[in-house]
Amino acid sequence: MCCRFVSASNWISTSLRQPLTHPLAHQSSTMMSMILLTAAAFSTTTTAATTYKASFTQYGSTDTWGSGNCNVASTACGFYTSPGYSAAVSQNEFGVGPGAGAGPGCGTCWKLTVQTDSSGNDLSNAGNSIVVQVTNLCPASGNPLCAQNGLTGTNQYGANLNFDLCIDSGASKALFGNSGVGLAVGSAVQVDCNQWSGKVVH
Repeated sequence: MCCRFVSASNWISTSLRQPLTHPLAHQSSTMMSMILLTAAAFSTTTTAATTYKASFTQYGSTDTWGSGNCNVASTACGFYTSPGYSAAVSQNEFGVGPGAGAGPGCGTCWKLTVQTDSSGNDLSNAGNSIVVQVTNLCPASGNPLCAQNGLTGTNQYGANLNFDLCIDSGASKALFGNSGVGLAVGSAVQVDCNQWSGKVVH
């Protein structure tokens, strides 16, 4: 905490112990107390969401690894999206490993912004953004892209997180566009799911 705030109640308690020397002093004191109470009631502390460097890959029924349809209820989270963009997230954010069921990352929504290819060259659609909902795990074991050590660790692209975009939900096409890449680097920030357009299906 950078600053200390003297509560209105403490100020009122102190001020009421002072002698009143003018007919308007009590009225003035009461008015000031009301102002302080109103200010305290409306004061809020806001924390900006952390923006992470992220890498983006894709998986699903048309990938080269034979992954199969990624937009199904057999995902680690136990649900899929229809409609709506979805993705698997690296294990450091998902929260649990393979076979442990739904992690705390399930159902979170993220704004993803693409910037460069894997070599650091700006993409033709650099700055393009989509919002996805997490429905699956990108496991750390045997997968360096998703094996970051905590949220401060990075993969080989310097990314704190990896989002494996579900091809079958349309997420990879929406983010990569016509850039011609299947792996890109950019940024990710968690957002409220009211910014995500879609429906969860169990």
